[in-house]
Amino acid sequence: MSYGSGSFSGEEYTDRVTLSTGLVIASQSIGVARSAQGFEDVDGILGIGPTDLTEGTISDFETAPTVTDNLHSQGTIGTEALGIYFVPSAVSDSTGELTFGGHDSSKITSSVTYVPLTTTFPASSYWGINQSISYGRSTILSETAGIVDTGTTLVMIASGRIIHS
Repeated sequence: MSYGSGSFSGEEYTDRVTLSTGLVIASQSIGVARSAQGFEDVDGILGIGPTDLTEGTISDFETAPTVTDNLHSQGTIGTEALGIYFVPSAVSDSTGELTFGGHDSSKITSSVTYVPLTTTFPASSYWGINQSISYGRSTILSETAGIVDTGTTLVMIASGRIIHS
C-alpha cells in the first residue's frame, strides 16, 4: 500500500477495533505491515479518509471501508464527519484530538463552516474543496481545488494561470 512518501506491505485482517475514546467498530479492516519504506518511528496509520482512497490497496477487494465509514454505517456516529484538533507546536504537550461524528466546540474560537466537496479532478478523489489563492492584493489562482489531508506537511498548489490584479 502506497501512502504519501512511503509504503507498507503485509497482510489484511478484519477484526473488532476499540478506539481509546470508547468507540467500537464491529468489523474493521486492519493492515499488519511486514515491511515499510519511507516511515521511521511510526506504529501505524489510521485510515480516516474517504473509501475511494483505499482503491487497489487490498487484494480481492475494490475498496475497503475506513474507520469513519464504518463508524457511520454501524450507527456509532450520526454524521460522517471528523473534527481534528492540533496543539500548537509552542506547547510542550504535543498531543492532538480526533472527534468522530463532528467537532469539539470547546477547542475552537469561531464558528465552523461546511463547504461542499469539489468535483474538480484530481482533488475530487480526496476530501477536496474549491478555493482561490491570493497573496496580498494579487490573485494567484482565481479558481482551483485543493485537498484536506491531516497527513500532509506540504502545501501543494495546482498549476494554472497567474492573474495579477
